Amino acid sequence: MTTKKISVYLGNNPSGEKVFWTPKNENNPHLITVGGSGSGKTETLKAIMLELKNQKINSLIFDFHKDFKVFADNLVQIDKATLHPLEVQINEKPLDVAYKVSKMIANVFSLGEVQEAIIRDAIKEFYHKSGIKDLKQENDGSLKLLPFREFKEILRYSDIKGSGIQTLIAKISVLFDVDFFMNADSTSVSLESIIKQLSVIELSGFPTDEVKALVADLLLNKLINYLYTVKGKSDEYWLYVVIDEAHRMMYAGSPVELLLRESRKYGVGIILASQRPTDFSETILANAGTILAFKASLDKDAVFLSKQLRVPKENFQKLKDSGLGYCLFSSKDDSEKVQITQAKNRPGYKEIAEKFDEDDASELFKKEQERIKKEKEKIDSLVKGSKQSVERIKELENGMNQLQGEVERKNYLVAKSEKEMDALHKENVKLSHENDKLSEKLKREEKSTERAHEKLDQAEAEILFLQNKVKHIKVVVEEEKKSFLTRTAANNIMGKIDFGLKVKSNSSFCKNCFNEVSEKEKYCDFCGEKAK
Repeated sequence: MTTKKISVYLGNNPSGEKVFWTPKNENNPHLITVGGSGSGKTETLKAIMLELKNQKINSLIFDFHKDFKVFADNLVQIDKATLHPLEVQINEKPLDVAYKVSKMIANVFSLGEVQEAIIRDAIKEFYHKSGIKDLKQENDGSLKLLPFREFKEILRYSDIKGSGIQTLIAKISVLFDVDFFMNADSTSVSLESIIKQLSVIELSGFPTDEVKALVADLLLNKLINYLYTVKGKSDEYWLYVVIDEAHRMMYAGSPVELLLRESRKYGVGIILASQRPTDFSETILANAGTILAFKASLDKDAVFLSKQLRVPKENFQKLKDSGLGYCLFSSKDDSEKVQITQAKNRPGYKEIAEKFDEDDASELFKKEQERIKKEKEKIDSLVKGSKQSVERIKELENGMNQLQGEVERKNYLVAKSEKEMDALHKENVKLSHENDKLSEKLKREEKSTERAHEKLDQAEAEILFLQNKVKHIKVVVEEEKKSFLTRTAANNIMGKIDFGLKVKSNSSFCKNCFNEVSEKEKYCDFCGEKAK
């Protein structure tokens, strides 16, 4: 960053006095120059570039026609790099980028609102397919996009029916023919390294003015994000952005318009050039710190300039010489006529032109591309290793999940077993209580049985006693019976002998006891034996 006050020699006024442009003295550091073909507009930009180079002021020059490469400390052959148009920078939101880029494309290719909306929706779909779920979430550096070539396929298979989508693709088809975009799976342009010196971005390598303008818009958007998120505010002017053919990039909400409003507080000045003053709105011209106006061929252009610079319109129409025009500084009330001193007539130009070598000037950019390429390869290698690690982690996670499932299954079985054990324990307690009751009952039954056995033994003893007594009685009875029978038989015999005549003829005697038994009686009524 320089602390030196910038003072740019423009040329001389009609009195021969030198005219200087000192940005610090004006309302803002921006300069706008307008003039038709051959008016000296481009030569004026060259003169200013030489002065900024001599004062070692960093500049970023967008060169549409290879007009400024001789001033380059760093010649950026941008078409040899890659830039992802849908890149989401750090702290940007994908949804915001979708709106900004769709507006850029719509402006560059003169699309209608419906076509712009189709592109915007396709960009959103592109982000979703890249794995971005929340388009309102700022990028923390972790977002990884699909290659830009996938965008064409998303657009081609849009839900829009009929010929509308084919017409849209046909209008912007050049975007899909440019390697700068189609080979981009990421951006290989390091804007931070480019703005550290006077860098000329060559846009002539692209096929159409539309592509050139879109590339410039995208790079300016990167610059804006860099100022907001990295560089921060500055009281000193350290960088100038120079855009020839600026009319291609002037539209509501464009990066150029945003820089004109915001860049001053970040120490950045803007220099714009266009053929017609009406390419800039009255608001932009009114707020420009300095305006340089050259010959106006069209009457309406002369009228417009007359109003802005407070100079009769005829004055602009009468300008003939290249580089002759009027300059209005915001620090002064009136415009001043000035003849711009061309770069080739200034000190130091010849030496710069003779020493300029395109290969040398582009060497820095080439080295930067090599560095970025190696960094990308390193990152890709790390990403590959990371992917392998992620896959390994997934395998381990799957294994862990299986183990976890097995553990959960076993835990379930353990819990189930514990419940069953608890139920068994309760059942055992219940059975134990019942067993205790049964034991007590059994003891009571045993005691009862024991008492019964005692009673039975006692009864058996009594029975045995009675049996013995009965036996004894039987013996006595038998003895008595025998004795009785003996006596009876004897008596009967004696009676029969004594009273034989008295015995009836139809009677007989018991064989056992000799008792008289009638013929009709089968058993002895005395001893019970058969009578005969």
